[in-house]
Amino acid sequence: MLNIVWQKQKEKKNIMILSGFFIFIYGLYFFLDWLAYGSFEALFADWSPALFIVHQGFNIAMASLAALMLSLSQIKLSVYKTEPLGGTSIPFLSFIFGLLTFGCAPCVIAFFAAFGIAFSPIVFPMGNLLWKVILLSLMFVGFLYILYSIDKGVCKPKKLSKQS
Repeated sequence: MLNIVWQKQKEKKNIMILSGFFIFIYGLYFFLDWLAYGSFEALFADWSPALFIVHQGFNIAMASLAALMLSLSQIKLSVYKTEPLGGTSIPFLSFIFGLLTFGCAPCVIAFFAAFGIAFSPIVFPMGNLLWKVILLSLMFVGFLYILYSIDKGVCKPKKLSKQS
């Protein structure tokens, strides 16, 4: 099944969908970097240009993985009428993880405080780069799981599923 999904990914329509997912998700991660500091002036005052480039490299890698997971899941759904487990939830959870850790910490703390929940993320040096390393590692494991799920997934023919 994985070979068929990879072949379908090379079609123009699916490349456009992948590109759209990538642009949207990269925008979300870029927005999280901006939210962490409130403005680009504050961000550049704290980060060196090299650190900014490293962060954007991680954002591109995370957005690429998330977009590929979503795209491959959509292709499998359209071809086999089944979705791999975690295919769409892992990218969503990665954004929530980013929001809670390297995103707008004051926003999240205020939101949870409204419900009586005390929350404070650990702040790491270099603009919380370690959180992005952790998130990218978790996303890579999720990506491998989705590839396995697509490859080993079982789909029933429509006639058999209606009779049972």
